[in-house]
Amino acid sequence: MSVPENERGDRKMQVFVKANDLVNYTIRICCNKKVFLPEYQNALTNDIIRTAKDIFIFAWEANEIRVTDNQGKVSQTKYVERRRLQEISIRRCNDLLALMQMAKRLFHLKARRIKYWGRRTTEARELLVKWRDADTRRYGHLDLP
Repeated sequence: MSVPENERGDRKMQVFVKANDLVNYTIRICCNKKVFLPEYQNALTNDIIRTAKDIFIFAWEANEIRVTDNQGKVSQTKYVERRRLQEISIRRCNDLLALMQMAKRLFHLKARRIKYWGRRTTEARELLVKWRDADTRRYGHLDLP
């Protein structure tokens, strides 16, 4: 079976593809006013959307930090900041899973939807953890504060 062209490519970028897909899916389902009732928009739905967006944004920001310069010198400060952003993104995945459980009861979401949505979230989290761990192997010789 062939892989769709938009899903091919660099495995390093897969974390951003998964995180972006998660954001798009989350926004699409949360904008369904028949399920996510407007009266709970400020109480829960906006938090769900913001958390999904944070997963992608913090990962993107972490990726923008270059730990090594053009001469190959490693910056401990940049590594610490990159890791901090990766950790926030990972924690936001956990937050999103918790918010899903709240939404499940409040909006009477089907277990099937929560399972699918949760799987998308855990897949993104697993890729973020792998990325963080790869950075740890690469820059682990640096002493973290």
